[in-house]
Amino acid sequence: MDDAKLKLNSPGMLALPSRHVDRLLECADGDCARLYLQILKNGGALDAALAARELRLSVQAVRGLAMKLEGMGLLAGSEERSRPLPDREPPEYQAADVVRRSQSDPDFQAVVTEAQNVLGRVLSSTDLKKLFGIYDGLGLPPAVIMQLIHYCKQEHDRRYGATRHLGFAVIEKEAYAWFDRELMTLDQAESWIREQERRRSLAAEVQRAVGIRDRELSPTEKKYIASWIDMGFGPEALALAADRTVTNTGALKWKYMDSIVRSWHSKGLHTLPEIEQGDRRPSRGNWEPSTVEVDEQELRRLQKLHELIKNG
Repeated sequence: MDDAKLKLNSPGMLALPSRHVDRLLECADGDCARLYLQILKNGGALDAALAARELRLSVQAVRGLAMKLEGMGLLAGSEERSRPLPDREPPEYQAADVVRRSQSDPDFQAVVTEAQNVLGRVLSSTDLKKLFGIYDGLGLPPAVIMQLIHYCKQEHDRRYGATRHLGFAVIEKEAYAWFDRELMTLDQAESWIREQERRRSLAAEVQRAVGIRDRELSPTEKKYIASWIDMGFGPEALALAADRTVTNTGALKWKYMDSIVRSWHSKGLHTLPEIEQGDRRPSRGNWEPSTVEVDEQELRRLQKLHELIKNG
């Protein structure tokens, strides 16, 4: 395919001010650029619910991006605002009030009972305060809180073993993360947990596929694999990328492998058959991810914007 012959179709064309394109490129946030284009397409006014559906983001994420665009001077202030986030420092509940609620509020009483059963201990006054902060301050439904506690316990036992003490601060931190993700129903929570299990299983397959079987991955290695999974790559394609990396460099160099994977991603090649068909290696010299230089200034700016949105 001759890239020089590719051009945008004109029907429904939107005009972008050059200074706005510059700001979006400087920002280097693909989701910000996507939201900007979504707002522009829909008449220039932010509808957070509509944007969340079209961009496949949470409403909370859309509103955070809108605030970023507003700070960049690309979005005028409006009445559309996110619901206020709770303080990261929870309110100081009185122990007597928490104990009274644990005795008089059936829902909170059920949450306390479930927490004690899962953790295998009677909750301390500090634990009760933290749990009540999740229940009262964050407003997570009782069924979601119970699911949260089970999830935290399972993750803790998987990492450290069942005999190690699980502090309630860990549960509180995860509760804020669930609130930020808007996991406010049991179905949403269970769906998110299933997705985490799928990603963990896929990451383990990738780890074996690239030849790492005798040790744990480092945090940096985990980030690389997670980003490749997000791009849509599976174990077979990543095994090929690892093989090319070792062949060309003599070792599994993650940055080099990442450049190969990102090159495939930019070409829309994600499965092994697609890569073998669309990314044939040259007959001479080592393979290196290709780059394309464009002379026209405006086309270069638009291509950068395209890459920013695609990789955001």
